[in-house]
Amino acid sequence: MYILSCKDIYKMEEEVKNQYLISETVLMENAGTALFNFIKNTADKNSNILILAGPGNNGGDGFVLMRHLISNGYKADIYYPAENNKYGSAAQENLNILKKLNISIYDLSAINIIDKYDIIIDALFGIGLTRNITGIYKEIIEKANNTNALKIAVDIASGLISDSAEVPECVFKADYTITFSTLKYCHTLYPAKTYSGKVITANITIPDNIISQYKHDIFIDEYNKPALKIRPIDSHKGTYGKVAVIGGSIDMAGAVKITAVSALHSGCGLITLCHPNTLNRNFILDIPEVMTKSFDYNEPSLICDYINNSATVYSIGNGMGRHENVKDFILYILQNTLKPVVIDADAINALSLNELHNIESEMIITPHLAEFARLINKDINEIKKDKVKLAQEFADNYNIYLILKSAETIIAVPNDKVYILNTGNTALSKGGSGDALCGLAVSLAAQGYSLKDTCILAAYILGKSAEKAVEKNNPACLSITQIINYYNEVFNDC
Repeated sequence: MYILSCKDIYKMEEEVKNQYLISETVLMENAGTALFNFIKNTADKNSNILILAGPGNNGGDGFVLMRHLISNGYKADIYYPAENNKYGSAAQENLNILKKLNISIYDLSAINIIDKYDIIIDALFGIGLTRNITGIYKEIIEKANNTNALKIAVDIASGLISDSAEVPECVFKADYTITFSTLKYCHTLYPAKTYSGKVITANITIPDNIISQYKHDIFIDEYNKPALKIRPIDSHKGTYGKVAVIGGSIDMAGAVKITAVSALHSGCGLITLCHPNTLNRNFILDIPEVMTKSFDYNEPSLICDYINNSATVYSIGNGMGRHENVKDFILYILQNTLKPVVIDADAINALSLNELHNIESEMIITPHLAEFARLINKDINEIKKDKVKLAQEFADNYNIYLILKSAETIIAVPNDKVYILNTGNTALSKGGSGDALCGLAVSLAAQGYSLKDTCILAAYILGKSAEKAVEKNNPACLSITQIINYYNEVFNDC
């Protein structure tokens, strides 16, 4: 599913109007019809419906919706800024149609009781809004948010900034957003996404082959995720790759163990857990399928030889700690191996931007926001404001596949685009979820998935497993290892 910037959406709409003769009137009619069809399929026909129409084209969509509702016997009122509007020709035409049909239409300043309505349609402001909402619009939105009505936003919840994850002071709190042609970044990025409710993308007859010509990123769901490979009947353990998982310490032995268990349950052929010799091998006695290899921090070349000669792909960093000798060990491994690597946790903390240039292997790196902020020397609040752009710049500049972990997952592919996932839930908001993601990624890469597909599938599988887990369990009570047990159901669905 495409995600376009506000600027490119305007360019696209101008192209379809000028080059393909799909007029603004046609686009507006299709938008209003899509809104009506959603209400027809969702709401009781006896519902009291309120349409809040703004001063621009979103208001025009509201005018079209009002005509369809009244024509089909629904009970609806519409309010608009009678003395303060900037309607283009299409919106003005649809306003004139309402007047010609003698459909009552009221001024926004006359709104008094708003909590008598069962459904409130927000057609106030669209993707062009870049300022805070004030005055009567703010008063009306605040009143609407305080009602128990079903709230539906037209294209974008009023107050949100189309290209931003930020939430301004005043925003309509939608239960549903019916957006047109493409998703907007605010529909996919937290915290803005929470104000969009469930987002439904409606086709208003702009063909996909036109949309795809514009710079875009991709929202991943069950319909466009990469397919899982079919496992050949005559396969063997070598078919699915040899994984080396490097990590662990006396204080954090569980982290690397979760990584190994996650890899074990996601399809790779062989797993060797490489741990410091200060950590007794008995800590993984309960997973006999995983082999072990101990190492001395003073002899990193032995692990390098093992990886270069025996592993298909490796991961490094989980539960290793931040001591100076650990950092030196990690950097030596990364700079002296040639196999693809998943860099996580303490291995991320051991890196600087300069050191990334000294690593020749193909890399996946999996930071959360704070780790990413430290790595690229920016304040975390700056990261939150511009996650997508900064992720793509990092991937391009350093030729690294980035999985940026937050409430959403942002995957930046070098010289390609950004892929955004919203799978998962608060069951993943605890220690160990990153270790499980690392295990999925190293396992999938070992099985021969491209690094792009590895990143997307790893994030998707972990998030969907958490969703399945909370169908039967309270998210607060789930452990990460319990969530791993749901991989099987997700694999079956894929």
